[in-house]
Amino acid sequence: MINQRLEDDVFYDRPGVAVVTWDPDSLAVYIDWRSWADAAEFELLLDAGIRALAEHDGSRCLADCRNMKPVNPADQDWVDLNWFPRAYAAGLRRMALVVPYSGMSRMRIDEVLGQVPGSALEVAYFGTVESATEWLTAPWSSGAESRG
Repeated sequence: MINQRLEDDVFYDRPGVAVVTWDPDSLAVYIDWRSWADAAEFELLLDAGIRALAEHDGSRCLADCRNMKPVNPADQDWVDLNWFPRAYAAGLRRMALVVPYSGMSRMRIDEVLGQVPGSALEVAYFGTVESATEWLTAPWSSGAESRG
């Protein structure tokens, strides 16, 4: 279960911002967004996800974005141009997102992930961590982007 983690598998923990861990049960990076992140925190926590992927030879990420605040355009550009290519190079192939409560945050996530080629990263959206985990750990589909 995602709530039970080893301390060694915490890659980023900023109270009130986010926690990035490796979940051994789903073999995935788990990003628990708690609120808003400034540009430096945003980069550090997403880079922590890349470190977790590389350290565990992983290919999956679950981002619980329910409490995430909107991403500013400069951070969005950084994700598109910098983070996604490095995350893909580190092995990321499947990403499950639990949709934010905020409509603006939801739109920003959709804009960012709309830039990722469907063949490069399989992406799906969910209302709960449980349904996201179930999809993330299910057998792989064609690799096309999925929006559920």
